[in-house]
Amino acid sequence: MLDIGFSELLVVIVLAVLVLGPDKLPEAMKDFARLIKKMKKMWSDATADITRELEMEEMKDEVAKYKEEIKKLQNETKIDNPVDALNSRDMKDLLK
Repeated sequence: MLDIGFSELLVVIVLAVLVLGPDKLPEAMKDFARLIKKMKKMWSDATADITRELEMEEMKDEVAKYKEEIKKLQNETKIDNPVDALNSRDMKDLLK
């Protein structure tokens, strides 16, 4: 965590009591706890956003690869003249 020992924590508590006074200390602790909670939420939201963006980028790369493969397959199977393809013996066999 913060790597604070007991003695350092005790000094911080004594200073907080002296500076804030015993009546304002509980409210200050609540405010501090709210601040820590907000910071944790912001950190987790930022981490989730970055993770989501990285996953989206990976998906985009994958889609681009698939598009390239489809274009290659389309070029390989491209029929120059569809009428000749329909007149071929193989196509006639398939249409039977």
